[in-house]
Amino acid sequence: MKSDLVKMDAHAITSEEYDEIPELTDSMLERVDFYSGDRFVRRGPPDMAPGMTDGPDTIRLLPDVAAHFRAQGPGWQARVNALLLEAVERERGETPR
Repeated sequence: MKSDLVKMDAHAITSEEYDEIPELTDSMLERVDFYSGDRFVRRGPPDMAPGMTDGPDTIRLLPDVAAHFRAQGPGWQARVNALLLEAVERERGETPR
């Protein structure tokens, strides 16, 4: 989508137009994609996996382990999480999901 930025910059927003602008909510701001000029910087935080009630934790993986899962492409962190969950359930004597 191309816009005439000069024309847009020249337009003064009226009070009626300003009143029509929806209020930004916290959930909207959490999903914002960040840009620096035309360059994409980062996406807002991902939605938590089902069953997650707390924020993400950081764990350290051996470089070979991380490389193995990263080589499988997008979703590698979810696959690591699934394998860890299976190990926890096995250790507890539960039937893995």
